[in-house]
Amino acid sequence: MTADEGHTHEGRHEAWRTVLQHRFAVLLCALALLLVGAPLVRMFRPYAQSRIADLVIPLLFAVVLLSAVLAVSRTRRTRTLALLLAIPAAILQVLQTWIARDGLAIAGHFLGILFLAYVIVLILKFLFVSGRVSSDMICASLCVYVLLGVLCALAYSVFYYLDPGAFVFSFAEEGEAETMRFGGERTFVAIYYSFVTMSTLGYGDIVPISSMARTCAALQAVVGQLYLAVLVARLVGLHISHSPAAGAGGMNAD
Repeated sequence: MTADEGHTHEGRHEAWRTVLQHRFAVLLCALALLLVGAPLVRMFRPYAQSRIADLVIPLLFAVVLLSAVLAVSRTRRTRTLALLLAIPAAILQVLQTWIARDGLAIAGHFLGILFLAYVIVLILKFLFVSGRVSSDMICASLCVYVLLGVLCALAYSVFYYLDPGAFVFSFAEEGEAETMRFGGERTFVAIYYSFVTMSTLGYGDIVPISSMARTCAALQAVVGQLYLAVLVARLVGLHISHSPAAGAGGMNAD
């Protein structure tokens, strides 16, 4: 190996170590791309080829899945299980672009839900094991909140596939029927409703009708608010326990 090749090889290893050190920031960026890309696909779809436009959301979702695998791959076991769930989910999401089968879409959604739930559990474990507030911890906590929103968007899409009357759209665009299907140009509707529900804004433009949709919406609102309350308490507690003032107080008490 020449000196130049050695430097190149070392540079790649350094870049990979940097990515691993900021794995939750990478995941957060991937999630941001999905959230921003969903409405942009709807906006620019009339000016692009439909097949290319329809591929954008599945590809962005695949990037999220792979970024999540990177974020939780601390051991070979977690990496293997994450890949076994993520790869089929990503493939089915892309295939849905060419093969319009409800069963295929539902299977892909279920795998995506299982994968995201697994990732959320692993990140929560990291959050409650960490002893200090760091930028990595803050990014991880934000990732959990956004991942929960995407997971519920997939769940609402499944409910819509199983029962198109599960939701009522009060302000649908004129001449068009809204849908809650995740993966196509209307993906932003599922994402929008999910985050509006989790933040308890409750605009009322989309109303759940079926019992499963209502139950999921209620659970998401409760879990979202509880997560923020517990997380803030956790971060504040860690910050206080490691602040210089807390250390000085402990010394004075001795």
